[in-house]
Amino acid sequence: MLYATYSECEETIVRAGIDAIRAYFRTANKQKKRDLLFCLDKYLDPWFGYNLPYAEEIFCFLEEIVLSSGECVDIAEDALNLIGSYGHTTDILEEHLDLVPESLQFYAKIVIAESKGVLYMGFALNDLDRYFIKSDLIPAIAVDVKTGQVLMLAYMNKESLRKTLETGYTWYWSRSRQELWNKGATSGHLQKVVSIFADCDNDTLLVKVEQTGAACHTGNYSCFFTQIYGEPEMK
Repeated sequence: MLYATYSECEETIVRAGIDAIRAYFRTANKQKKRDLLFCLDKYLDPWFGYNLPYAEEIFCFLEEIVLSSGECVDIAEDALNLIGSYGHTTDILEEHLDLVPESLQFYAKIVIAESKGVLYMGFALNDLDRYFIKSDLIPAIAVDVKTGQVLMLAYMNKESLRKTLETGYTWYWSRSRQELWNKGATSGHLQKVVSIFADCDNDTLLVKVEQTGAACHTGNYSCFFTQIYGEPEMK
């Protein structure tokens, strides 16, 4: 690995150049913006072996593009791909995640997590077989992330688990209807996934969610509302 060092004067010139790139990007048309991102891709490529002391500014710039893309979602996606390719994020993207185009928010969370050395949701989408060695279905226990209350038990097959990871909302397999179902898609009582844990045998999942409305089809918040043993609990 080669390490480049720069004088204070050179640093000033480089930062002025980055400011000029920012200004150019604001006025350029879509194709020129893509050309510029392609140039930055080549520039950041670690194949060249340089430790660039001003790479942080460039990543800040890329994150600004993601957050301020407006209707140019494809440009935002290009910039997000660059950030993800080189495994680096600054605090800007994480602090202003709500400004990321909705269609890219799940991907942005993955990029942020992986830049910190964390595999988002603890899963690799291409490595789901380990959870279905014993059966085509795996029990999934949904828990309210804020209160710890158990909301429901359902089952996932490989496809529903994949869709859960891809969308960030729970999908289950209905054993009675023999079909996939997106929890709350018709009722509006959605479950936004915060995290998923597998047990020690990889044959049960604990899904921590932000629950909208009631988890149970009866209208109760939790499916576990009928006590059959023990001292009465205070509501």
